[in-house]
Amino acid sequence: MYQRSITHRSRTAIVIAIDCSISMLNWTLLHNNTKFRKSEVAALIANYTIDELLIRATRYGEVRDYYDIAVIGYSGNGIEYMLPGNGDGFICINRLAEYEPLPKRFYINQKRDDGVLVETPLTLHQWIEPTACGNTPMYQAMTHVKSIIEEWCLRPDNRDSFPPIVINITDGSYSDADDKEMVDITHDIQQLSTRDGKTLFINIHLSTATEGDNPHFAFPAERGFRSDDIDCRTLFKMSSTLPQELESVVREIFGIEESGPYRCFAQNTSICELLTMVDIGTEGFYSIKHR
Repeated sequence: MYQRSITHRSRTAIVIAIDCSISMLNWTLLHNNTKFRKSEVAALIANYTIDELLIRATRYGEVRDYYDIAVIGYSGNGIEYMLPGNGDGFICINRLAEYEPLPKRFYINQKRDDGVLVETPLTLHQWIEPTACGNTPMYQAMTHVKSIIEEWCLRPDNRDSFPPIVINITDGSYSDADDKEMVDITHDIQQLSTRDGKTLFINIHLSTATEGDNPHFAFPAERGFRSDDIDCRTLFKMSSTLPQELESVVREIFGIEESGPYRCFAQNTSICELLTMVDIGTEGFYSIKHR
């Protein structure tokens, strides 16, 4: 399980769901003391993911058909597809490449081996822009995510592929469901599968934190997980249990000493760790330990 190589004959699907509600204009303080608006972090993660997928799908100057991708925003405007050219469903990565936007340079704090934080440039194409308005129809968004993933998994040419990956980026609140309904719908998504495994559901929680009060973690162990934040606890329950096949890689990359199982969940961790998190399941994620 979770062993299929991603090629043009064995593709995968990636859904990035983004909370675009008005509360995403609030600031979050990440583990490396970099301060961003939550909407900026969400856009950065989405743009990084798409750029990385394009790089990995490029062979001899040609973008191969390795991935289907969808970026779905949910806000007071309802459910919106945020990528150019993808209508109301997935767009294959080689077709998306035809819409490549202009790049933009960012600066993020990155910790060196000696523990010193240095400002590091990061250049990304602006596939989506930060946006925030209105309420948070997360349940409606997840219902839609379930629909497009179910359809993708049922296609005969996808049956032997690496299973889909969902990355939900949010500040944790939602306006159209209770906690049980949210846990139930995301667990339903996780049951959708290919022959190689079930859909992986990753939650990235951007809490409104201040200096001195900034709990942060990635892939917390299920055993003994505690949080005073109700939204955090619910998102933890909504996240997939990390497949055992991936545990050793996660322990090495993130320096985790506790034994698993772990949840596919992060809160207020550094940008670099967030960007590593969204590599889960891809060729690059497996190869990191061999660099």
